[in-house]
Amino acid sequence: MKTLKRWCAVVWLSVMLGVVAAAQQPPQQPSQQDEFLTLDQLPPQDQMPAAPLLIGAYAFVLAVLFFYVWSVARRLTTVQQEITRLDSAIKQGNKG
Repeated sequence: MKTLKRWCAVVWLSVMLGVVAAAQQPPQQPSQQDEFLTLDQLPPQDQMPAAPLLIGAYAFVLAVLFFYVWSVARRLTTVQQEITRLDSAIKQGNKG
């Protein structure tokens, strides 16, 4: 128990020292621009290739969604087959 308290104290002290160190640094002022710049006027390091990332994200989400729906449909088919089997077993048991 003492070891846990020591680790908690060390973690807390580290976090507090990091907060204090971050608070002592002066904030950096962003450079002000005077006018609107179109995308083709920006330097290459400031341009973000958002369209391929967005399309990739949507494709990933759709792939996961289709996999989930396929998985649920497969399990539902298995359950339906089991219900059909049990129903026929019950009917055969009542006849005999």
